[in-house]
Amino acid sequence: MSLVIYFALVAAVLAVMRMTPGRATVAVYLPVLLLFPDCYHAFTPGLPDPSFNQAAILPIITVAFLRYARDWRPSVTDLLAIGFASSVAWSEYINAGYQEAQNLIFAMLTGAIAPYFLARWCIARERLHVQAARVFTGLLFGLAVFGLFEAKFGFNPFLATLGPFFPGQGGWVTTFRHGLARVAGPYAHAILAGIMMVLAYRLQRWLEWGGYWEPRFTRISLPWRKDRVISLWLFIGSVMTVARGPWIGGLLGGAFAWIGRSKNKRRSLLIMLGAGLLIGVPAMLMFASYIDVQPGMPMTQSQESAVYRKVLMDKYMDIALEHAWLGWGRNTWPKVGGMESIDNYYLLLSLMHGLAATLLLLALMLWLIGQLLRQGLREPAGHNSLAFCFLGMIISVLISLATVYLGENVLPAFFFIAGWAEGFLQDPASDPGLEKAGSELQTPRSHAFRHVMR
Repeated sequence: MSLVIYFALVAAVLAVMRMTPGRATVAVYLPVLLLFPDCYHAFTPGLPDPSFNQAAILPIITVAFLRYARDWRPSVTDLLAIGFASSVAWSEYINAGYQEAQNLIFAMLTGAIAPYFLARWCIARERLHVQAARVFTGLLFGLAVFGLFEAKFGFNPFLATLGPFFPGQGGWVTTFRHGLARVAGPYAHAILAGIMMVLAYRLQRWLEWGGYWEPRFTRISLPWRKDRVISLWLFIGSVMTVARGPWIGGLLGGAFAWIGRSKNKRRSLLIMLGAGLLIGVPAMLMFASYIDVQPGMPMTQSQESAVYRKVLMDKYMDIALEHAWLGWGRNTWPKVGGMESIDNYYLLLSLMHGLAATLLLLALMLWLIGQLLRQGLREPAGHNSLAFCFLGMIISVLISLATVYLGENVLPAFFFIAGWAEGFLQDPASDPGLEKAGSELQTPRSHAFRHVMR
């Protein structure tokens, strides 16, 4: 029954036979990635076990490679993405052997490298920024509306519907906080859904500010503007996940995105950084006092969660440092009794695959942040900046991963966004909002490897 996953592969083959790789990505891969859970796999004897999105990407990335790879010149971001995936795969091979590592190697290829290069090669080259953003936000908007059902009845209809096709798989359940069912949709856990909603909201604001939606919905008659309805429901969808980490990440990412709309971006950046120091330092001191609970003192639910994370970091840091560079392996890291759940991906990644993988992932995000900020500051004042949109998205993920692991659909979605951002950086003139004038910023960066590595 699990072989139903291969319908996604068939759909991708048919799409890529009729369309360019980029359009097949928008028409098939993104809907499969965003609507189908990643926790289900097709068990095929003698072959890797793909999920829906892993099966869908195989024919599209193959055609994209054949068509576009000849013009590829590696960049720093490319090397960091490849380095991260390779480090994770090598760590698992060293710690568990090839038999255990083969599926993780396949997952890194199809869930990190392939989405990254698919977006890197196709979206900017085929001028599909608006189309890809509309599909991404439109599907998440639908999920946000549908999330009212999960919030009301307290069970996940995606897992309930697909679960019978995959006996023994999944295992995710609806969680509750403050008496509310936390909406997870097809993303298995509410925090993962929160990250996806934040990413979609950031893209939606770029679409709204650029006027890339029709004024009204065409199939239903509503008195409100289409773009504002979508923005509102994505915000509500984020709220229904009751996920604080993505909320904080979304706020910080949104602050950076707003810099791109100011008349003096450099001054706005300095003001925001200064305000961050003035607010951040006292906030950290207050948080330290908040979690400094003496034994026997009553704690709120939020305090219990915060104290758990602090103790967890203290106990597991020493374990991670014992196998510092390559970790202990995905399933073989030592567990502390009562603390099997690691609510911090940087710590979990260090335990599983070592500091090498963690530093490469952080370097990937920080390098992209720096390059996007540099590009955004060069753009005209008041421009609806795609660079600052991507910047806000990467910062949101950077913050959110301190509260949840990078897994399920979020892993390929993040690498897709990272590749999309890098493709844009290689060709900033592909931004549909830029005036086609003789501005210096409209000249694509040199693709020569020696220049990219400066």
